[in-house]
Amino acid sequence: MLFNHIFKRLTTVLAVLIGTGAVSACGFQPLYGQGPNTSQVQPHLAQIAVQPIPDRVGQILRSTLSRTLNPTAHTPGTGPAYDLAVTLTEAVSTLAVERDAFATRANLSLNASYTLTRRADQVTLSSASVGSVSSYNILSSEFATKTARDDARKRAIQDLAATIRTRLAIYFQGPGLNQPPRRQTKTPRPVGPRL
Repeated sequence: MLFNHIFKRLTTVLAVLIGTGAVSACGFQPLYGQGPNTSQVQPHLAQIAVQPIPDRVGQILRSTLSRTLNPTAHTPGTGPAYDLAVTLTEAVSTLAVERDAFATRANLSLNASYTLTRRADQVTLSSASVGSVSSYNILSSEFATKTARDDARKRAIQDLAATIRTRLAIYFQGPGLNQPPRRQTKTPRPVGPRL
């Protein structure tokens, strides 16, 4: 009985080790793990300037994206090396209609098309479209429905920002790996007469 238990545990450990070796042999690298390219991605993300996005929802997405790409803000003495332009559209569709034709559920869809360009030569490095759908209840109270819709919008914005960040991180781990991040430039001290 004890031998069977030990044998099963050893077999499980061996299977996990073989599986890990097979995954690493195929070139898989965890995006958020520590690897040879992980430390090279964040400096690029931190140097992306998110361009203004129209409307209130766009402003919130821009703010969320900026925090997601560079949580610690820009290092003094460095400027953005990349521009991120985003076009945002929002749509609401109702579903779960009752017999009296009153909708009780709705989907809020946010779709964003983004383009990453290098400031030095205005070359487009990456572009794609991403979307997020968030559901909410349509309630008898107009205020409660508006609150539920605002919460669904907030969730969709956070999802879009996380997806765009992931896509850009993948770009800088792959095709954009050789993009040189801008170095910190020292501000020259004013030269004046010595006293």
